[in-house]
Amino acid sequence: MTTYDLYGFKGLAILEAKSEIEERLGFYFEERESSYQGGIYYKFVSDDSETFVLKGNVDPFDGEPVEQMFSSYPVLLYVDMTLRSEKIKSLLSSEFDLLRHELFD
Repeated sequence: MTTYDLYGFKGLAILEAKSEIEERLGFYFEERESSYQGGIYYKFVSDDSETFVLKGNVDPFDGEPVEQMFSSYPVLLYVDMTLRSEKIKSLLSSEFDLLRHELFD
């Protein structure tokens, strides 16, 4: 079953979070820029379409949090189309809070 997970980071700058994720999960993000994503953000897509997007929790158009329910988290990590949700959760450890976990067939 494919899952879509959202993680939040407190107290870490986005570059610190990026380094931690790359080290723990064994891949490297590509830096990108998009007004839709709020400026600079980081993305990694695996060979099997698993996607990771790391970005700030600020809407560039109104300055409000993108994820209103999780406004206390300045950095967000979206993990989309993964088949290894539990493994990723254990590798990210306690510094990365799982905020949302959605299952899809």
